[in-house]
Order: sequence, then structure tokens, then C-alpha cells
Amino acid sequence: MNKQEFFNLILMILIGFLGGLIAMYFSFKNNWFSSPVVINEKQEKIYIEENTALINSIKETSKAVFAVKQDGKSFPGIILTSDGLAIALAKNITKTNLTCTINNEDTPCSVLKKDLNKNLALIKIEKDKLSTLGFYDSEIELGKRLYILSLSLINEGIVKSLVSDLIKTNIKETDLTEGPVFSLDNKIIGFGFIDKNNYISVIPISTIRSFTGL
Repeated sequence: MNKQEFFNLILMILIGFLGGLIAMYFSFKNNWFSSPVVINEKQEKIYIEENTALINSIKETSKAVFAVKQDGKSFPGIILTSDGLAIALAKNITKTNLTCTINNEDTPCSVLKKDLNKNLALIKIEKDKLSTLGFYDSEIELGKRLYILSLSLINEGIVKSLVSDLIKTNIKETDLTEGPVFSLDNKIIGFGFIDKNNYISVIPISTIRSFTGL
């Protein structure tokens, strides 16, 4: 092999190698070079969308949250019907005649029935045309995103497990946040309370509807 043939061989090898690189680039460029940027953009977009959805949902669901006043303390409740049927945790209710605060306005209300085993109290607010929300009527799945809304606090998380007619969440709470629990599409999932491990457990809406007859 003379010198010219040798250089021609090297040139052919280089051209073939370069052609292979170009082919691989066009075949895998979306996964190879662009994927880190695309993934980060998608993650950021998803986070922004979820945060916006949460903010918008709170604006709607907070209209149906009210305060039950008793002995100088206030406890959260959730309005179920526009004519004044509502629910709160039974453990917080010791009187029959109460005052409920809705949109910064005090309104008379009374306890229709209470079940300490279910930890639910049915309350009648003496006011109509109240803001209400839909009930979450789909099957609760593990990993479902939800949030708990109290009188002045909010916390969010996911469904961790389903145990004995309770929805267990991964929400760790130390600020005594108890109150109604919602999905991001403004549906009532249930009523949350702090369990013995300081996590939020939720009395599901199915139990609430059975208790109230709704």
C-alpha cells in the first residue's frame, strides 16, 4: 500500500466515523442532548401548574369553611347544603346552641346530632343561600393529592393509606390544624383531624354523607 492509498483509507474511515456521529445525533438528539433541559422545564411547569391549581382551589373552598364559636374558642366546619346544614368534629362541640361565623358575620347555629364514635357533629346554621361545594364521589386512590384547610392554616399532601374507614395522609401537623379536606378540583374529600402520631387522618365524605343522610 503506497502513501496515497494509506491516506485515502484514513480519509474514508474518518468520513465513515463522522457520518455515524451525524446519524446518531439526528436519531437520538431529543433524548440525548435536549432531554435535561426539557425535563427541567416540564418539572417546573408541573410545579407551577399544581401551585396555581392549589391557590385557585383555596379561593373557592374557603367560601364554604366557617368557624364554630364556643367558650371563647373557634373550630372549623364545612357547609354541606345552601340552606345551612354543616359538619364539624364532635370532639370540639360540648354545647347545643352555638354561634357560627361565616364571612366574618356571626350567625346563630345549633347541633342537630352528634356521634363521638364517628367524631362528627351535624350543625344547622340559621341562614340560607350559603356557598357549597361538590362531594368527592370517586374512589380514593393512594397518592391522591389533597389539602386540609383550617380557619387560618393550610397544609397539603397525599393519601398514604386507607385504614378502617379512614384516609391516612402524609401530612405531619404540629400546629393543631384540623378541618375539611379537599381535592384540587374543589371537592370535599372529608374532614381531617390530628391522629396520635401527629399526622392528619381524614373521615371520608362517604361516612359524612351516611351520618348526615345527604
